[in-house]
Amino acid sequence: MMGRKKNIKQYSPLTNLILYGLLLIVTPFLLLQNYLQSAIGMLSEFSLEISGFAIPYIVLMAIIVVSTLIFKNRKQLTKFRIISFLIVISLMIIGQKSTDFYFHHNFYDLQHNWHYFAYGIFSFIAYRFFKKKGKPPEKIILFTFLSAILISTFDEFIQIHISNRIFDICDIGKDVWGTVIGLILIFFVIEEGKIIKKGWKIRRKKIRDYFRNPFSILFLELVFAYLLISISSVLTEINYSHIAVLFSLGTFILFFSILHLSRIKIFRIVFIILLISIITIQGYFYFKYKNKNIVYNSFGLTVYKGIPLPFFDIMIFENGFFRFVDKKHVFNKRDINTIGSYTSDILLIGAGKYGKGGKGFPEDLITQFIFNKEKKNVIQIIILSTPEACVKFNQLKKEGYNVVFIIHNTC
Repeated sequence: MMGRKKNIKQYSPLTNLILYGLLLIVTPFLLLQNYLQSAIGMLSEFSLEISGFAIPYIVLMAIIVVSTLIFKNRKQLTKFRIISFLIVISLMIIGQKSTDFYFHHNFYDLQHNWHYFAYGIFSFIAYRFFKKKGKPPEKIILFTFLSAILISTFDEFIQIHISNRIFDICDIGKDVWGTVIGLILIFFVIEEGKIIKKGWKIRRKKIRDYFRNPFSILFLELVFAYLLISISSVLTEINYSHIAVLFSLGTFILFFSILHLSRIKIFRIVFIILLISIITIQGYFYFKYKNKNIVYNSFGLTVYKGIPLPFFDIMIFENGFFRFVDKKHVFNKRDINTIGSYTSDILLIGAGKYGKGGKGFPEDLITQFIFNKEKKNVIQIIILSTPEACVKFNQLKKEGYNVVFIIHNTC
């Protein structure tokens, strides 16, 4: 009997890991098949009215849970743990701000945070399993990260066949980001930074040494996850999936090469000189062209206020700030509503060099007027090829109009 209990105890972490991995794959299918996804979205909208203020129930529940955990573990609270927990929260916010711009989610939306919570929990379950197997921290961090990528990728492929979903590389990015957040929570909050007791050093003498140091590998995973979530969020269409992966890997390899070679003094000096040169040259062109708006446009490249913006689609706000947005040929109602929340007067669409983008609006016309549901006003929409739209944008800004400009930077 004792031997049987010992076996159950020994294999329970493995059972938990397998079952939870299956749950990660099955849950999206069940939600879609039973129309629960929209119900979860509605649940996030319910709120409690207190003295004229609406407090979402989700936020209220989160406050209660966090407060309870803090109270129960108050004796274990340290300055390091508090700072580490705040960093975890900050990383979640960074993930939210980096993705799903057109979804226009609230920060507390369950659908918006599903990937972070689900794969954060996966990190903890995987940690328990690998810890039970006697694996050192660096292997736990590596194996958990790789397992999450494999499960998430398999999930995206299998959902194409069982629920007719579109393969979304951005969802993999969110899952990986959630995994890294979970690992940071484990090793910096729960274990209180044991992996950095010997120092914060990231760079190593040999490449294989990065895989032998838990802090180094966790840092590299964080960088890769951020690159993947940032790049994949602006290339969500399936036609761009391979570009998102290659661009993420290429950028990461470049970053790692610079990081590793910067150990050597001569390379470090070269990199510093290059960095100063780039900042100086870019600063010069920015101040030279900051009042010129669109300086240059060609296939795959737009220069805005002296800043070169390659390949990715761009949204320029009325106040002159810009951000990269999801590369789209067709806008849906949700996208249009989100864009409307930033538009006061004129929405200008650069539909690509050959005019293949800018679809999805009520009329297939160059100029049209629509009612803006977000601001309760009528706005003008102008759709032109990107080269023509850039000329039009400069003209409208010169005349003092409030313009939101979306640039399809390629076709």
